[in-house]
Amino acid sequence: MISAAACLASHAAVRSGKAEADWISTSATYEAGRPFQTAVRLVVDEGWHTYWRNPGEGGMEISVKWELPAGWTAGDLEHPVPKRFMTGDLPGFGYEGTVVFPVAFTPPAGFAGEATLKGKISWLTCNEANCVPGNAELVISARPGAPESTPAAKTISEALAKVPRPLPAVTLTVAEKPETLLLSIKNSEDKSFDPKNFDIFPETRQIVDAAASYTFVKEGEEWRTEVKKSEYLTPPLTSLTLVLAGKNGRLPHTVTWKSE
Repeated sequence: MISAAACLASHAAVRSGKAEADWISTSATYEAGRPFQTAVRLVVDEGWHTYWRNPGEGGMEISVKWELPAGWTAGDLEHPVPKRFMTGDLPGFGYEGTVVFPVAFTPPAGFAGEATLKGKISWLTCNEANCVPGNAELVISARPGAPESTPAAKTISEALAKVPRPLPAVTLTVAEKPETLLLSIKNSEDKSFDPKNFDIFPETRQIVDAAASYTFVKEGEEWRTEVKKSEYLTPPLTSLTLVLAGKNGRLPHTVTWKSE
């Protein structure tokens, strides 16, 4: 017997280019005024990859255009921690295999009746020799009611744990030099903090060279490293967000610097 949850929340995956996309949710139902958690799932063919928010040298991040019921609002399409790869001789950041992008929607208070949400998704997949775009028009539906978990709930929960979150106790400062950036990180609460326990990715585009490595050295209470600037950096330098992807089960975080 097919459950009511499966009937309402699951829709067929769409194949395009070198990937397959579908739209999943944690619940077959929504509650007016409360977030309705969903996720876009992309399954990339073996030997191909798609791109992060900062794609690196070349590439293109996934893009979405929502068509929502009246009064519904969309949150950000959240990106899990990426991996590094090369496309030819171009360094990049992104994903291989299956990647899940969580995104929450909020219906207005008092909304009633079955809700149908639509999304137009576009992505780019590349391998060593070629790049192939893909796109899909996805639909997801939910009826009003108390939360009713779907089979995809665990998948989305695991994906949310891979999304970097701000780490307020850690501060990042940036000093610009002609060819490089001096990055300084300080954790005001955890004296055992060590950047070597994290893989570091530049979330902000075209600030740090995509091929740069991050070798932090402790100086006083700060950890410092000097990295090559991106050749595409356009002055003035106003902000930089780094993702600190924890090793050995540590949760991923973001740290952000903004000029005063």
